[in-house]
Amino acid sequence: MFFGIAFGCYINWQVTLIVLVPLIIMVILTFGEASLRVWQDKQNNKIVGRASTLAIEIIHNMRTIKQLSVEKEVLRQYSGLFYEAIRLYRMTMMPISLAGGMCWTLDVYTMTFVYWRALDDFHGDIKFVGVKFISPTRPTSVVLNKFQLNIMPKGQRVALVGGSGCGKSTTIQLLQRFYGVKKGQILLDGVDIRALNIHWVHSQFGLVSQEPILFDLTIADNIAYDLEDVSMTDIIDAAKKVSIHQFIEQLPDGYETKVGIKDSFLSGGEKQRVTIARVLIRRSKVLLLDEATSAMDSQNEQVQGGAKVDLQEALEQTQIEDPSRISLIIAHRLSTIRSCDSICVVDKGKIIESGTHTELIQRHRAYYRMLTESHQK
Repeated sequence: MFFGIAFGCYINWQVTLIVLVPLIIMVILTFGEASLRVWQDKQNNKIVGRASTLAIEIIHNMRTIKQLSVEKEVLRQYSGLFYEAIRLYRMTMMPISLAGGMCWTLDVYTMTFVYWRALDDFHGDIKFVGVKFISPTRPTSVVLNKFQLNIMPKGQRVALVGGSGCGKSTTIQLLQRFYGVKKGQILLDGVDIRALNIHWVHSQFGLVSQEPILFDLTIADNIAYDLEDVSMTDIIDAAKKVSIHQFIEQLPDGYETKVGIKDSFLSGGEKQRVTIARVLIRRSKVLLLDEATSAMDSQNEQVQGGAKVDLQEALEQTQIEDPSRISLIIAHRLSTIRSCDSICVVDKGKIIESGTHTELIQRHRAYYRMLTESHQK
């Protein structure tokens, strides 16, 4: 327990102090309950011993008891021992039950107090403050080290670029609370993300990963997955935003077409568009794009039966339609993030430079070298 408290203080001392008060009360109650149970068992064993001794005496002296006609008195003595055991249980089970109930209540209270919180009006101010993260599968590998990132609200589009394994995608995983940080803090509007309700956190972020995931449902159900009271108009509107509505309409069953196991009949670009439509219909405050356009051909994949439309342009259009939405983009192709408000170059778990596309080119540093290398390939 002491190790757990020490580790909790190391991770987040504020939350640990909140938990510590009910924890101490629970320890006292548990100790009191255990002590009472031990005393109860000792007293019960004494009563059982006396009852056993009396039963043996009655059996051995049965004739004498009958001769003296004291059967009722012997029965009263024997029954009295059982009533004494019942009174003992009644006397001790009430405080034992109360202690157990209070421990359970305090446990629920603690969990509720720690995880209930949600921000009434999340503006989108996101900060990574001195974040250190070590991969659980590679304990010797430091993925992020003293990582600093500031994403301002009001529709800012921030891109993270860098080589493979530099820690770009880890930032998204930490924002989604798939993992916890080793050191430092991730703040949402100034509040530590670990103090917020995890389901609320998930609802604020719309994630589009490199590998589009669809379910063996209809296209409409995939777009509106797990949402209630979603109209067909909203589903179609989301599909139009990512330029896949025309393709869906040309299918035999339209939006009621089942994608099948592992969405076999859809191309990579089509699956990605459906996935992005699913994120857009949720109207999440922050859009997380983890190489979301990687399934697209660099020459703007043409959706079957539809016009040649760049998905990147479609994503930028959604930003224009909802200027309050914030985007954090992990990019492999540098051509997709030129219009971002801020581009951060990540190397060995740290941001080594940041700025707009024009500013970074003028500096002739890491971003400029990456851009030059991409043009040479």
